[in-house]
Amino acid sequence: MQEVNAQELFERKSRSFSLAARLFTKEMREAIARLYSFCRYVDDLADATEHGQPELLAEITEGLRAGTPQTGNPELKDFLELSKANGLPLQAAAELTEALRADCGACALQSKEELIRFAYGVAGTVGLLMRPLLGAKDVRAVPFAIDLGIALQLTNVARDISEDAARDRFYLPAEWVAPGTLREALDVGTAGTEGAVRKVDAAVQSLLGLASDYYESARRGFWFIPPRNRLAVFFAAEFYQAIGNKMERQGLASWRKRVRLGLFGKLRVAGAAFPRYLRMTRTEWSHAYPPLHAAHLHAALNPE
Repeated sequence: MQEVNAQELFERKSRSFSLAARLFTKEMREAIARLYSFCRYVDDLADATEHGQPELLAEITEGLRAGTPQTGNPELKDFLELSKANGLPLQAAAELTEALRADCGACALQSKEELIRFAYGVAGTVGLLMRPLLGAKDVRAVPFAIDLGIALQLTNVARDISEDAARDRFYLPAEWVAPGTLREALDVGTAGTEGAVRKVDAAVQSLLGLASDYYESARRGFWFIPPRNRLAVFFAAEFYQAIGNKMERQGLASWRKRVRLGLFGKLRVAGAAFPRYLRMTRTEWSHAYPPLHAAHLHAALNPE
């Protein structure tokens, strides 16, 4: 019953990825849905109230580090069973829950490097958890799996700017645009709003450009994914990046409302992206040797 519920949650709450996931086997879809269910559960704990539930997240982190639930938590129990059966790294799961605990309540990031570390904590770790399920067993796939998670999170940041600001969460780095400027840009009737909007637009352009760098790295890393699983991951990445592309097409202040693709939008994206998939299959992914990772993308994660 739990797996059925997890599948329903996955299809209802993650429409882009669950659509692409139809290309996986039934067993893989069930495992991915269970992983999504756990990630959704701990993410909701960070958003449960104005201040989140940091104590429960800390308790879950302890259970992950110990490899056993500290209490009768069914979500944690199911995840640990999933991890044991599929070799999911508990260290990555513990980093995820710790990052979400730190994200409880108000937030204001200061620099691009801080943004990248945040994106790693709440999503790059999910890339690490997905890697075994996708069959990318080579350890050299690790940095590329992280990059896909970071890219997806940067898109989430762009898509959710208005909603996050309403909760006093400012993930656009202050070095790009100050929280006060963003508040002004969201207040349509305020004098001087136009100048504030332009500043936020510039910050969003920087954000989407940064996301693009991580998407491109992640796509090179699809070399490590078995061909039978690669197409689904490719489409999932295309659907997410298309959200940022749509924001750019809509232009000024598109971030004031959450941008969505819809089913027909996703189908158009898939149709346009498929020739690129075939081209990469014949070129980059056909090489006998795996791609090298661009170390500068992780400089913020490994400060000296």
